[in-house]
Amino acid sequence: TFLVLLINVTSAFVMPSRIVAAKVPHDMRATTKLNANASLGVTSMRNLAVAGRIPWTKLLVTKSQWLKIISIMKAETHILDIVIVGILSVFPFRIGKFLYDHFLHRFRDGVAYDDSITYQVLETISGVARIAAVCYFIDTLEVILEVTGIKTQKVDVSTLIAKLMYATWACFKVRRYKRGFFEAVVDHTPKQMKGKQGIVGIFDKISDFFLFAVLSLVWKDILKIKTGSGLSSIFALGGAGTFTITLASQDLAKRVVNGLSMAGSDAFRVGDSIQLGDGTSGMVTQMGWLDTEIRGFDELVTKIPNTQLSNIRVSNKSRMKFSQVKQILRFKYQDLDKIPSLVDEIRDEIATSCPKVITDGSRVFRVRWVDYSADHVEVLVDCRLRNPPSGEKYYEARQGVLEAIARAVKRQGVEFALPTEISLKQ
Repeated sequence: TFLVLLINVTSAFVMPSRIVAAKVPHDMRATTKLNANASLGVTSMRNLAVAGRIPWTKLLVTKSQWLKIISIMKAETHILDIVIVGILSVFPFRIGKFLYDHFLHRFRDGVAYDDSITYQVLETISGVARIAAVCYFIDTLEVILEVTGIKTQKVDVSTLIAKLMYATWACFKVRRYKRGFFEAVVDHTPKQMKGKQGIVGIFDKISDFFLFAVLSLVWKDILKIKTGSGLSSIFALGGAGTFTITLASQDLAKRVVNGLSMAGSDAFRVGDSIQLGDGTSGMVTQMGWLDTEIRGFDELVTKIPNTQLSNIRVSNKSRMKFSQVKQILRFKYQDLDKIPSLVDEIRDEIATSCPKVITDGSRVFRVRWVDYSADHVEVLVDCRLRNPPSGEKYYEARQGVLEAIARAVKRQGVEFALPTEISLKQ
């Protein structure tokens, strides 16, 4: 519309000779063009792509055309439609909040407006109204193009655009609510039957695929896309092309299937601290269709293909309820007589000062003199903590056990045996 107005304004500055030339009959212009070409030595007409084909004269809307456009818009539209669409496009949430605060809140006591069904309904109505406003603008533009002769009435562009917009909007609306539906189904499943939270991710990804496939078919039906000779020749490759693509995408398909199986098995989730059978350990930061990212404790991010994860042992530290503290203490032989009392002192000190250590007999709690070595005797301290083996709470409890051992050794007046190194020189 702004382009048409700009052309109308600039047309006022066109020279009279140009205007007269524009009113010359088409046959006369063609004859003049042929004579000009002949004078220049050109013996045939040229089929140019763009030059001379832009309909500038049709863009100069006359006064009679403007009156015709206005009369058509008056006949096809109604002021009430425009007002309702405008209000629902701009002020739906204010209207909904007013209705909810004054009338509808009594049916959902304790529920905020943003979480209410009223908000969801008004959000849907707002989306429909905004698309309707865009369609109104496109209808107006189509009327202008038809009156000026730029567009014929054979193709109904505005209806096609409206169908495409509403179909796409409905697709993304369904995609938004289906994830919440899957999560609600899992949340209301009894705990003894709810061991696979990753099944939500599987349903979500598979439903996305089918949803967009349906949207593409709807677009094809709206646009009436037909398979031409080009596409037919491509599809005619048939078995050979399918066989080649199958071989090329074999590993890709395996990775996708393994990614879905891992999500369904619920072996680990994003945020879990895991350790793999090959020694790789860290926190899971991303689980994709093809690979999984693990951030190590040194901040090194490792991307592992899902095909490898399906054939390797995985230990999930985040789901462990207990952890272990195990120490081998070395003492000198000159303190051999103090070892039995030292063992009892260490056991009592840990049980008294470390509340996270399990001492009720349900888990191992062992402090024993276990071995003689060449230059020292060994005492084993093995206990379990009520903490998973990761995080600050684990290291705080572990430090408490080590401090208890140090206090007991100091009270008994026993010294640790330092490693000895003997070097022989010839």
